[in-house]
Amino acid sequence: MEKQKKKCSLKKHSEIDAINYCQECRIYLCNKCKNHHSELFEIHYLYNLDKDINEIFTGYCKEKNHNTELRYFCKNHNKLWCPACITKIKDEIFEQHKDCDICYIKEIKDIKKNKLKENIKFLEDLSNKIQQSINDLKILFDKINENKEALKLKIQKIFTNIRNILNEREDEILLEVDNQFNNLFFNEDLIKESEILPNKIKLSLDKGKTLDKDWNDNELNCIINDCIEVENNIQEINIINKNILKSNSNKNKEIKFNEDGINNILEIIKNFGRIYYNNFTFKNCPLNINENRKYKISGERTNIFTKTGTNDVWMGTICENELEKSKEYKWKIKILKSQYKYIMVSVAPIDFDINSSRFDNCGWYFYCYDSTLYSGPPYKYSCKGTNLSKVNDEIIIVMNMNKRTLKYIINNEDKGESYTDIPIDKPLVPAVCLYNINDSVEILEC
Repeated sequence: MEKQKKKCSLKKHSEIDAINYCQECRIYLCNKCKNHHSELFEIHYLYNLDKDINEIFTGYCKEKNHNTELRYFCKNHNKLWCPACITKIKDEIFEQHKDCDICYIKEIKDIKKNKLKENIKFLEDLSNKIQQSINDLKILFDKINENKEALKLKIQKIFTNIRNILNEREDEILLEVDNQFNNLFFNEDLIKESEILPNKIKLSLDKGKTLDKDWNDNELNCIINDCIEVENNIQEINIINKNILKSNSNKNKEIKFNEDGINNILEIIKNFGRIYYNNFTFKNCPLNINENRKYKISGERTNIFTKTGTNDVWMGTICENELEKSKEYKWKIKILKSQYKYIMVSVAPIDFDINSSRFDNCGWYFYCYDSTLYSGPPYKYSCKGTNLSKVNDEIIIVMNMNKRTLKYIINNEDKGESYTDIPIDKPLVPAVCLYNINDSVEILEC
């Protein structure tokens, strides 16, 4: 909305747009009046109305029929009040602010001055850092956009071979790609919003320094009002900066298109296609294991765990992402290679000791070899029999963090919860343990 232009305060110039405002005289001046005023009052400061001034601060209350000087400050609302306002808000009839802490503005001048110095320091520090954050954001956006376009091209090539059946499905998946990227990452609007941030910081910083340098207790209401404006600007700056930092934190994440089973796609064409972001990435094993080359982590999403050391010793790893409380998670362990299926899968605390051969002292596991349960406290199961089938190639794990229950779906067979009342005092993560050399598994979201 275009800002309404003020008119000259001189009666005979009342139809002429004002270009300046005099704080001391509390009048608006057109071009003609400005020249005369400047000659008469050389020391008066004139506000330029062409600049980005949201509202001229006159030092007087703008409430209807008040027109009195702003002398009081409300600590609860960080706002200036006039005597008439105080009378109103303290009245029992209105009483919407009857519990507010109100004082003379001179009583908070030191507080505001110190706060101003803090804000100046904050703006100086932020000014040094924000440009790099913006540059990183631009680079991240280009990388994400490149990945998105490559992903869409890949999808289009796949759909070319089955175009007669898959036209409608292709459009749905391409749209889902855009939605997934916008939901997981961000869109270009954040780039545009961040562009104005350095200038906004500089303007607030310059204004803060000017106020600090020219602090004058005789014009305290004007100065306090400007201090409040600096504080409000910082609130807006913090919101934009928080969004930038949040978006930059996703720079290592990547979305890809699942094209598994493309050779048989014509048989299942109506159900083919899924856009997904694999949230589970295996953590690196401890350094001493790494040096002994007893494992490797690979795959497009670093979600394939392979034992490369020796037989007859358990080797484990966990995923990087913690399971959030009050949510239900479902993931699938796909056995890529294992003759005997000496593989344990499940959930463990994030401090799970993957160096220890007694991993079952902490965590809740399902043994793929014979469908038994192993766990640490409070169960302390060791080869506890179950009514579940043996695992062929895949096992689905369902962890309900809200109910604190754990169950397994094997060969489409779900016979209920294997563990209940799982402690969640420590962060929990998906875990995998392998026994034989060259055994390999892949973890996928369902």
